Amino acid sequence: MTYDHIPMGFQYYRAPTPAPSEWEKDLSELASDGYDTVKLWLQWRWNEPEEGVYDFSDIDELMRLCVKYKLKAVLNLILDVTPVWLDRKYPDAAMITVHGVVLRGYAPSYRQIGGAPGPCFHHEEARQLRIEFIRACAARYADHPALLMWDVWNEPELTVGLLRKPVVGDLVCCCENSCAAFRRWLARRYGNISKLNQVWGRRYRSFEDVEIPRTVGTTADMIDWREFFCDTITEEFRMRVDTVKEFDRVHPVMCHTVPMPIFNAVSCCSDDFAIGAYGDLVGNSVGSDPMAADLLKSAAKGKPMINSEIHAAYGMALSGFHIPDESDLVRHIFIPLAHGSRGFLFWQYRPETLGNEAPAWGHSALDGDDTEWNRVTRDLFALLRRHEREVLSCPPARHETAVYVDRANEIYAWDAAGSTDLTAQSMSGAYQLLYRGGYAVDFLCADDLDNGLASRYKAVYFPAVFLFDNGKVKRIREYVEQGGTVIIESLFGSVDRSTGRHCFNLPGCGMAELLGKKVDKVYSASMIANGYDGIVLGSGNRFEAVTDAGERLIGEQFFVTYTGDEGQVLARTDDGRPAICSYNVGKGRIIDVSTLLSLGFIRTGAPGSLSFIRRIIGEPARFPEAPLGLHCDYVGNADGGLLVLHNTTGEEQTVSVPTGMRTGAVYGRASSDGTSVTVQPGQAAVAELY
Repeated sequence: MTYDHIPMGFQYYRAPTPAPSEWEKDLSELASDGYDTVKLWLQWRWNEPEEGVYDFSDIDELMRLCVKYKLKAVLNLILDVTPVWLDRKYPDAAMITVHGVVLRGYAPSYRQIGGAPGPCFHHEEARQLRIEFIRACAARYADHPALLMWDVWNEPELTVGLLRKPVVGDLVCCCENSCAAFRRWLARRYGNISKLNQVWGRRYRSFEDVEIPRTVGTTADMIDWREFFCDTITEEFRMRVDTVKEFDRVHPVMCHTVPMPIFNAVSCCSDDFAIGAYGDLVGNSVGSDPMAADLLKSAAKGKPMINSEIHAAYGMALSGFHIPDESDLVRHIFIPLAHGSRGFLFWQYRPETLGNEAPAWGHSALDGDDTEWNRVTRDLFALLRRHEREVLSCPPARHETAVYVDRANEIYAWDAAGSTDLTAQSMSGAYQLLYRGGYAVDFLCADDLDNGLASRYKAVYFPAVFLFDNGKVKRIREYVEQGGTVIIESLFGSVDRSTGRHCFNLPGCGMAELLGKKVDKVYSASMIANGYDGIVLGSGNRFEAVTDAGERLIGEQFFVTYTGDEGQVLARTDDGRPAICSYNVGKGRIIDVSTLLSLGFIRTGAPGSLSFIRRIIGEPARFPEAPLGLHCDYVGNADGGLLVLHNTTGEEQTVSVPTGMRTGAVYGRASSDGTSVTVQPGQAAVAELY
């Protein structure tokens, strides 16, 4: 599908708020303010109060008002609220944690009507009842003139936030239905029990013998168990898409996710890349962050994307709420626009009045009156509407650099380290190094690498990648031989996913042999002596080095020394040990970093790392003259458009506009002299160009 306009508006109705007495006034004012889209929740527990008895009177009235005021509606299906009648009829449908806690009928602040987290995904009767509810919704509204699209899942995850922190004892689901489904999944994955035994290190006689992992430390079984639930979430989404399409082949179908690392692969099991394969478009929450927007863009694979749930006026009952200013709102709208989003829905129009989310989250005042931030939002949307034609005709997003991500690696690191922080922060650090360096950044998942998609990038960064396999190393070699640049970090490929075993040599999975080197010693910051002569290479958790150009770099957590080919040494520790080495392979090169440079950067912001990355990759394709730390994007065509700027530094930064263009209005904490724009420290800005 393609867009012929950009939806702009709000999440509006999550029963039971706002009250029916407020609907007509609100929707009338929304339309008169220039907004065109609202999102409405269809909640299983609320709209099917008895089995097979549906009450859609609230949605019917809201859809009628949408037609009256020429608004379009996104219908969001909320199925993680188990109806009371289902809970009574099928008490065995509840999810169960490793520690035996039964999750039945909770009412957290974000599911005020109760029923969270919904039934187990592997309970067949509950699954069929979900399908029947989806069919009832789709049959009723497929032909409604107010319908814009279907959003069939609000932030997919296993427990709707109840048990989001990755703690072993809280993991779900351990019911008999899930255990049986897991064993069937293993049979498909391994083909025969001998193969599973080899990887897991077991001696099972059949798949019926397989036990659910209930603690960390054995690694291979835990990775499989959590990946099984990643596939479960993906399959559930596919089912919802297919069910809606039984009745509606006209309106697009999507879900909106919360991207990694906020939703992790251990307890949430939401995989944006797998989910992105289904549906007609993609969306996310927290998409105002550039990394979140680029994750969604990468998972979308060219599908349209929208910023589905913008959290501008966030807060809680006794902590007040954030009042967004112009720079905040520019960031919420125009940074995701620059990264591919073509739709914007704020959470929400009216402030919440029920529970401890009240009185926050609203664009209007509690009584429905206008607010300053709503007036600014109107102005910014009017700016976007003026340039809608140029934006929609803008060339596709550039492919310049990429950061590698792998859900299995995330699970492995959590199992080994007890936290997802190591991989999450390293991923963020690698992204920030490239983004602040001025590059267009994508994310490359394991399947993308296997499918040869690395070839579109000039450089790919592999941050804190401990789990890998020989086949992927071959893909890296093919990519580098054709001229690509690869950056790997300490302990790369330590464990071979295909065998479940730790590699004899590092970098692992055949990379050491490719580079002609062999691991000598591994220093861990948490055990700094390591029995290796008491050598200290840094202070605390940090390892420092200096490049051949004098840039001081800071890495964290690990430092590895090698014997064999040093390649070209690009950085050394203060005592002369190689810290970063470059190896020519065909037309390209592999940069081997002996520590976690990405982790050091996200924690310290060391400017030397930023200039070093710019040197080894080369100037960015767009705005190469922009100062380091000022990220620039142009969204438009030769007739005009929008220049989106993000100053990630602590100093004001200036960039010249493209030759032949001049600036019009400038929004955010920025100024212009007609041919250049200056942005204040840490701020986002957007300028009209004509």
